[in-house]
Amino acid sequence: MKFIKRLRAFVLPLTFLLLSLGIYAQNPSQIDVLTTEDGLLFRDVSTIVQDDKGLMWIGTNLGLNRYDGHNFKAYTSNPKNPFFIEEDFIKSNMLYNKPDHSLWFLANDELFKLELQTDSIFSFDKSHNLKGMVLDIFKAPDDSIWVVTDDYWNVEKGTAKQYLQKLVDGRFKVMVALNRYKRGFIKIATDANGFIWWTTTSGTYKFTVDGDLLESYILDTYDWNGDTIHYTPLFFNSSNTFYYFPSSEGGINIYDTATKTSKRIFDKNDIIRYAIEDQDQNIWFAGYKTLYRMDTDGNFSDYTALLKSKLDYSTINNLFIDHNSLLWVATDNGLFKIRTQKQLFSNLFKSEKEGWGNAMRGIFEDADGRIFSLCESKHQLWYKSKTGQIDSLPLKTKSGKPLSLMYDASFLVTNNKKTHAYAIGKGICEIDLQTGRTKIYDQFSHNNKIYGPNALLKLKDGRLLFGYTLDLLTLFNPETLESQLIFKNITEQTNIADLQFFEESKDANSVWVGTKNDGVLKIDLNGNILKAFNTNTTPKLDKHHILCIKEDTDGSLWLGTYGGGLSHISADGKTILNYTKTDGLPNDNVVGILQDGNNKLWISTYNGLTLFNKPTKEFQNFYTEDGLSHNEFNYASFFKDNQGLFYFGGMNGINVFNAEALQESVRPPDLQLLKISGYNSKTKKSFTTDYAQKELKSFTASPYDQYFEISWTMPSYFQNQKNTYSTKLEGFDDRWFYQGNASSIRYNLLPAGDYQLKIKGKDSRGNESASILSIPITVKQIFYKKWWFIALVLLLIIGMMYAIFRYRLQQALAMERLRTKISRDLHDDVGSLLSGLAMQTELMEMDASKADKSKLQKIAGISRKAISQMRDLVWSIDSRRETTNDLIERMQELAEELLLPKGISFTIESTSVKYPNRKLRAQVKQNIFLIYKEAITNILRHSDATHVTITITNHYKICEFSIKDNGSKKACYKSTGLGLSNMQLRAKDIKSDLIFKTDNGFGVILNLPFNL
Repeated sequence: MKFIKRLRAFVLPLTFLLLSLGIYAQNPSQIDVLTTEDGLLFRDVSTIVQDDKGLMWIGTNLGLNRYDGHNFKAYTSNPKNPFFIEEDFIKSNMLYNKPDHSLWFLANDELFKLELQTDSIFSFDKSHNLKGMVLDIFKAPDDSIWVVTDDYWNVEKGTAKQYLQKLVDGRFKVMVALNRYKRGFIKIATDANGFIWWTTTSGTYKFTVDGDLLESYILDTYDWNGDTIHYTPLFFNSSNTFYYFPSSEGGINIYDTATKTSKRIFDKNDIIRYAIEDQDQNIWFAGYKTLYRMDTDGNFSDYTALLKSKLDYSTINNLFIDHNSLLWVATDNGLFKIRTQKQLFSNLFKSEKEGWGNAMRGIFEDADGRIFSLCESKHQLWYKSKTGQIDSLPLKTKSGKPLSLMYDASFLVTNNKKTHAYAIGKGICEIDLQTGRTKIYDQFSHNNKIYGPNALLKLKDGRLLFGYTLDLLTLFNPETLESQLIFKNITEQTNIADLQFFEESKDANSVWVGTKNDGVLKIDLNGNILKAFNTNTTPKLDKHHILCIKEDTDGSLWLGTYGGGLSHISADGKTILNYTKTDGLPNDNVVGILQDGNNKLWISTYNGLTLFNKPTKEFQNFYTEDGLSHNEFNYASFFKDNQGLFYFGGMNGINVFNAEALQESVRPPDLQLLKISGYNSKTKKSFTTDYAQKELKSFTASPYDQYFEISWTMPSYFQNQKNTYSTKLEGFDDRWFYQGNASSIRYNLLPAGDYQLKIKGKDSRGNESASILSIPITVKQIFYKKWWFIALVLLLIIGMMYAIFRYRLQQALAMERLRTKISRDLHDDVGSLLSGLAMQTELMEMDASKADKSKLQKIAGISRKAISQMRDLVWSIDSRRETTNDLIERMQELAEELLLPKGISFTIESTSVKYPNRKLRAQVKQNIFLIYKEAITNILRHSDATHVTITITNHYKICEFSIKDNGSKKACYKSTGLGLSNMQLRAKDIKSDLIFKTDNGFGVILNLPFNL
């Protein structure tokens, strides 16, 4: 038994020592991969470089890739590829030259320059004074471009040389020439003072930028397939420390050029090939398969196992650090992307096992500054002392029996002196934090659930509040051992169960209560419900299940809900705002809220931790890749100690951080426009324009573009699938639209006009991009809607109308001329003939016999009648007599001709005529006159009248034209000639009404649809 106790005493501290080491262990989530499954051209990657737009250029054995975070653009030697390059076997360094925006790369030992704006390739050869195969390319500190060439295959054996050449005015000037010794291995480096170091198989040489040799060194000597060589890779950091990697023994040495001495700093039989320094002055070293990081204190961390856990590979080919301090590791099976920034969080009580490990709840601090928490998965109370010691506090009853806290003990609180802790388990457990001795108040066992969760709160006065229903809600004073139920007269109908969380209000004697099914309540300790907010109240909550509560300094309330995100109830209770994933919250299950000053909240969720800025309403999110031990946090597991450190517990330990240091995050890079594509219905062709390397001043869309799609990227390449974007098309949208991870937007048949597309992005943490991408867009109007076309059409219509008017006018004038001619001809020719006939007949009548005299009289009468009728016809078609006055005058003449000889007087009443000089259409004038004539003729033939009254009376929009005699009533009137029916047809012809009156003589009323 003594042996077991000693073994336990040894094993427990060892276990917690491993847990404490977990605080500093590297996080696998800090590593991301990029492979052919993501679209990479080929698995064997030789080199990486980044241009000033932030796009990545990746050299492989099968060609060149441009990577924007979403898509790959491939440059290969396939003639069918629109992005053709002559050689595609890239096996050495590349460099980006900012002055001319070009990419320089080596392929099949030849040198090429790619003009990025035009995708044009320029090759270099002997005509540019290259001496042979190009082995390497680099940029000197003065930004000049240098290459190393080798003429081994161009000269006789034994005379080969290697050359250090500098680009001058388009040609490569030989700055240094060395005899080629045994093998062609070379390595170029530059130090902090601007000197060039060239290591070859014959040794290492130091040159000025003018090619002057300053010093030479033999840093290592070893046998390579029977040849003794001195090739030694080397590296200089920003402090000009000289590191070299001896192949003879492996590891890393530092060389002091002043004392000519070496110091071994990494004694391991591992040949190092590459080195690079990050923004924190840590240095990363890569061997054939291994990767190490040396911090500024000289401590080494081995990342090899982490790399192997992420991706299988056999060789590391290169290292590169991009603008966002992301380390890219090129291998023969893809790329690793490693965050190099300091880990933001310390992990406390984390197990070595990834995923679910040590689930922690109920964090608190004792009087000695020790941080305690309940490991729910092991039912143990663990702590970390102020000196960093980690251990557990074994619990036992007063009788010495071991005691474990089970799942019903979610909350742990201390007394005011912080010497004892309280938890729920078969009652109320009072734990002595020095001895672990626990007193159980089992009289309260019925107040709580067996399996929890059971809310527990220590009030400012030291009393404890607990109970899972309102009728069991209890106040207990551990000092006096007094207890009382808060709600004494509650009924089954008004009782509320499943109380989840308690928060003491700043209002005296009041507590906020979060429930599972009834939202949040504000109660006083006298048993009254003061306020209630749930899914049925006004205002209402989105979800009624409350997991945590935080009362703000202004009296407003922050609620963490299950499935409903974060809710904020204003101090006056009149408004409720809800924040969910669409607003930037990492998850809609909020389990912990801690206040950070007046303007910020730290919020734990089921998928990450977030910092909420209350004034800007922005979320900054953190995940396992930022150093969290696990993305899922636990209910009742958050705390802030007296030093201002924040603690959030989850499914694998507790995350500890200093909020001020954590918020010093770097803004993501600017958004970059990639391309605009679309489809033109007129040409029936798709189009794509690459703007990744070009500046777009504005985009003009054709009216025939059925759609166009705009693509962009935020060159933040770690966990870039978590980058999110929002867009707003000014001139069309009145608000921002959340696009999620989609990095493109399509517009279909956008109306003509001028627009401004605004795009903003956030990285995986929720940090907004440095600036908003703004793209001016003009959608052209289709030609038939343009002002000039509309004006032209209007002019054309006016011209056509004028032409028609002119044509009709000419026709009318021609008709008038014709009518005038006809009337003149009829009057002059036919009238004279008929008058002559009548006169001849009358002369013949003088000498005729009595029998012939009656016949000749009849012929003379007919001739006179024909002359009268012809005169009426001539008048009706004569365009010179068209006015209303002309009509009245003719009516006067006719009445005088016909009525007066018969002894019938007449009166024409025309004083109400409004328009005496208005021209009447020939048809109207003729029909009115003939109706009038027929009426007069009927009066002469059938009436015994002695007087006729003709009246013209204008009314509103009509004219009443009446003819009335003073004769006696007749049974019927019979007419000859045109007759009454013809009169009605003529009236209908001019859209008028005709009424016959036979009472007290004969009358005709013609209602014209216009005024005379």
